[in-house]
Amino acid sequence: MKKIISAILAVLMLCAAFAFAGCTDKTPVEKPDTAGPVQTTAAATEKATGTEAPETDDGLPEINFNNEEFYVLSQNDANRHYDIYAEDADNNDSVRDAVHLRNRAVEDRFGVTIKVEFDTFSNVNAAIDRMVKTNSDEYDLCFVHMVQGAGLAMSHDFVAFEDLPYIDLSKPWWDKNLKNGFSIDNHLYMANGDISPSSFSTTSCLYFNKDLFEKHDMDPSLPYKLVTEGKWTIDRLIEFTKDFTKDVDGDSRIDPYSTRDVFGLTSWSYDVPYSLYYGLGGNLVSKDENDLPFYDPDITRDTGIYEKIYETIITNNAYFESADYGNVGKLFINGQALFYDASLLLAGILRDMVDEFGILPMPKFSESGNYRSFVNGASSMVCIPASCRNLERAAIITEALASEAYKTVTPVLYETYLKRKVSRDADSQDMIDYIVRNRVFDMGYINLFDGVGSYVRTMLSSKATNVSGTLAKYESKSKKAITKLIDAYQKTKVK
Repeated sequence: MKKIISAILAVLMLCAAFAFAGCTDKTPVEKPDTAGPVQTTAAATEKATGTEAPETDDGLPEINFNNEEFYVLSQNDANRHYDIYAEDADNNDSVRDAVHLRNRAVEDRFGVTIKVEFDTFSNVNAAIDRMVKTNSDEYDLCFVHMVQGAGLAMSHDFVAFEDLPYIDLSKPWWDKNLKNGFSIDNHLYMANGDISPSSFSTTSCLYFNKDLFEKHDMDPSLPYKLVTEGKWTIDRLIEFTKDFTKDVDGDSRIDPYSTRDVFGLTSWSYDVPYSLYYGLGGNLVSKDENDLPFYDPDITRDTGIYEKIYETIITNNAYFESADYGNVGKLFINGQALFYDASLLLAGILRDMVDEFGILPMPKFSESGNYRSFVNGASSMVCIPASCRNLERAAIITEALASEAYKTVTPVLYETYLKRKVSRDADSQDMIDYIVRNRVFDMGYINLFDGVGSYVRTMLSSKATNVSGTLAKYESKSKKAITKLIDAYQKTKVK
């Protein structure tokens, strides 16, 4: 394992943009006209509504661990090291500084020394699995890749949060919709919230080029107005991008490597199918009264959603890239795309963009629905390894890191970084509220990605249109996978 080297945020974001292709992305849940549950921490929500977040007491005991070392293992892919910076504070980086101060406050409060090691997400997962299988006690807390971590949960590698003392998932620093995406049989093995500041920036959004709007006689303030009036729908996105993609350089072909051809939308095949599907209310897995998942496709709903996605990507001739991820963002930066589907994280690469750009939430299926923001599968989740021998200490420090982040890190991340550094105008700052406070997680995406969970991406790649046939094909396999998932969790519970 290697200690991460300090780097300034601008460089990190630039690297993230072209390395993010290694991050797994997936699909969401619900009916097109149904609002998904709000997926955000209270700190962000209260900031969004203009009220100050209260400094809620975490109720932890007054205890001193006499300078014991608390070991944390975390990802260093893209911006994930921001969750638990181990280096000294940096006054040029407000988020890093806030995380550093959060760590020091927890150390001083409980008499511990936080030791952090970083590695790639795959190596982190392998280390946890090895540690549990050999019953070694190397780490007290781990930050894992969301989708890959789900596999470790099935392998009995984590302690259920419900079985941990002092951790209260009803507190505002824990994401309230974790249960929908991760809990099975009322047991949750991975958690998220203010403890992981990087997770906010792995939320999907749409960027749009204001200069191109004006150049084509469109009002660049209109998208903002549509959002605030609840009228930012997929039909409006289709309307904006219709007939926009053009051969400008006159070589009789539309080439994404041309320096002049323009596109209505530039997108990556591992991002936009999920961003749109979940934004439009898609869902494949539901829960019964016992918190047990079951395969629950709605052919009518999903057919309607897919038809809109197909029209946006295929009919309107968007740039839908499956290999050269870097070129997707490059086209937008060069002023050759009207819209760009990405995450808030990718705003870092747009800082030197000459054209003015704005930020929007993903469109809704209809005006009666709510805005929903897909969370990338590479988002960090926290877990406590099953081999951890001092669960009381691990739980206390984990809860303290979360509660302290709620008070000191999230306000800085949300107001200073997401609103002031990522966006260029006040309207885009307002859009951040819509994006961050409506995040969704989906069990189908997290656990059934290689199959029905990725069916939209697979169909778009081959320009297929038979949704009912595709979902029927996956029915038997999906039911078996869910049964296997439930059995694995229940065995973990017994253990």
